[in-house]
Amino acid sequence: MNFVTRAAVLLIVMAGLASMCAAQCDNCPERRNISVNGAGVVTADADHAIIHVGYKLYGSDAKSAYAGAVETSNAVMDALTGSGIPKADIESTSQVLRHTDLNELNQLSPNDGERARMQFTVTQSWTIRARPDEAAKALNIAITAGANESGWVQWIVDDPGRLEAEASARALANAHAIAGQIAQQSGVHLGHLVSASQNQGPFAMDGNFGGGLFRNTPIEGIQIGNQQLAINSRRVEVRMTIYAVYSIE
Repeated sequence: MNFVTRAAVLLIVMAGLASMCAAQCDNCPERRNISVNGAGVVTADADHAIIHVGYKLYGSDAKSAYAGAVETSNAVMDALTGSGIPKADIESTSQVLRHTDLNELNQLSPNDGERARMQFTVTQSWTIRARPDEAAKALNIAITAGANESGWVQWIVDDPGRLEAEASARALANAHAIAGQIAQQSGVHLGHLVSASQNQGPFAMDGNFGGGLFRNTPIEGIQIGNQQLAINSRRVEVRMTIYAVYSIE
C-alpha cells in the first residue's frame, strides 16, 4: 500500500470515528444544559466630583503664545488654590504648545491679519477633585479666571468593588430566575450551576478614575459672572451581565 493509499484510508477511518463521536455526544450529559444571560443594576450617590477645566490661547509666535499661557495658567491655579482647594486635589493632565492646525485656522479666521495672530496654539487642562456640592463653585472659579475650555464633570464612587459585587450578584440571581422559567416551560428540572462568566457594560458608568467609578456630565452654555451654574450630583449606575450555564436533571 503506497503513501497516498494509506493516507486515504486513514482519512476515511478518522471521518468514521468523528461521525460516531458526534452521534454519541447527542446524549452526553454535558450537552443537557440551559445557557442564559442575566443582568443586574446598582445605583449609588456620588462620593466625589472630578471637574475638567482648561484653556486654549493663540499667539503670533511661540514666545507670545507661551507668555499668554503663563499668565492664564497662573491665574487659574491662583484662583483655585485661593478658594481653598488643596493643590493635591488639582492635577495637570496636559499642556501643549504647537503650530495651529491649518484646518482649524481656516475655520477660525479667513482674515489674513487675524490668521497672523493665531499661528501658534497653547492648551492646558487640569482635573479638580471636590465634594459633589462643591463642583459648581470650582468650575465657576476656573472659568472666571480664564479657563475657557471647561465643563465636563465626572461623578465617582470611592468603593467600586462593592457596587460591582452587588451588581454581579443581582445578575446571577436574574440568570437563575430566567433559567428556572425556561426549565419549567420545557418540562425539565433545573440542576446546578455549571459555569458563569461576567461582562461589564455597556452602561452609564463610563470608566475608572482614581480608583472610583464615574459618570460624565457635559456642561454647555456656560455664563461667566456672579451667578454660577446649578449642577446637581448624579447617581452612579453600575450594570453587570452574567452568562450562566445550568445543568438539566
